[in-house]
Parts: sequence; C-alpha cells; structure tokens
Amino acid sequence: MTTAGRRPLTVLVAGALLVTSGCSGKDDAQAPNNPTPPQYVTLSYTPPADMTEVSLPASTPSGGVRSEVKLFRSSDGCQLRVVRLLIDKGDGTEDQDATYNMLGAIMKVSGISTFQANGLMVPGDPGPVPTLTASGATSTDALRAAGRLSNESLQGYQLVYGCPKAKLVEKKWTALTDSLRVDGFTGSLEEH
Repeated sequence: MTTAGRRPLTVLVAGALLVTSGCSGKDDAQAPNNPTPPQYVTLSYTPPADMTEVSLPASTPSGGVRSEVKLFRSSDGCQLRVVRLLIDKGDGTEDQDATYNMLGAIMKVSGISTFQANGLMVPGDPGPVPTLTASGATSTDALRAAGRLSNESLQGYQLVYGCPKAKLVEKKWTALTDSLRVDGFTGSLEEH
C-alpha cells in the first residue's frame, strides 16, 4: 500500500485521531456534570479471513483522546484498523456532525477530498447504534470507514479498511460491517 513518496495508511489514520480529538469551544464550567466516566464500547466483528492481526504498542492519550487500536493486514496490501475512542469533552456539535467530521478527517488525511457517506444501523445492547459509513478513493488507494463519535457519551469507534485500489473487494467490507456489533454505547440511539 505504500510506495516511495506516500505515507502508509496506518500513519494517515493515526493522524486522523488527532484531528478528531473533540476540541471544545466550551469552558469547563459549561460542561455537563458526568458522574460516571465514559467507558469504551465493546466491539464484536469478523475481519476478512485473509487478514492477520499485527502487534501494536499501547497508544498514549493525545489531544484529549484515549484510544485502543487493533491493526490487521493481508498479503495483498489491504489493512483494517479498528479503534475504540474516549474523548475528554465534546465540542458541542450533534453526534451526526461529530461523526461526519471524524470520518471526513480520516478521508482527508488519506488524500481523499470527495467521498460518499451513508447510514448504517449496527446491532448492540442497549439498542441498535446509528453509525456512519464513508467510501472514497485516490488514484491508487481505496478506503472504506465506519464509525460513530458521541459528544454526549464521549465514546466513539471507527473501522477503517484500506487497500490498493485494484485490491479492494467490496464484499469483504460488506461482510465486515454486517458482522459488526456495538455493546455499551450510551450516547443517543436516535436515527439522524
């Protein structure tokens, strides 16, 4: 997926975490009193069969974002990054806008200026979680992403699947999103 002069997808997606850190225009006095700290959601999913997990060092909090990241790679140059996020405070935007901004940042740092976004209801407990998907490509790479970021519950998650353009198999992405389950999400479950 990387060639001379291009940054690897893993670096680009990691950079998107910093862009989506939930910087707030509110001061702490205006922030709602949240007695229980946010908890990571539990993600269940089935990566494509040809992918193997790659060991990563534990991530350190950055810009008000804590994350747990898993990375999977295949021999054809495709990779899947699964991220669970917690943010220190929201920026006051509605969840659908925060989620769109998060996925848009992932696309932008990957060199994709125009992408398509769609909604997806992901099963889970306490209920189905409205999730956004994004798809786009450069002249050489294709990227698919799904996720949710909540300024209400300060929780988030993202799945980012990237391949050399000729190697992306849409059925693998569809099977992955069909297998996704999100438990423990406490933000709004209303469809946008």
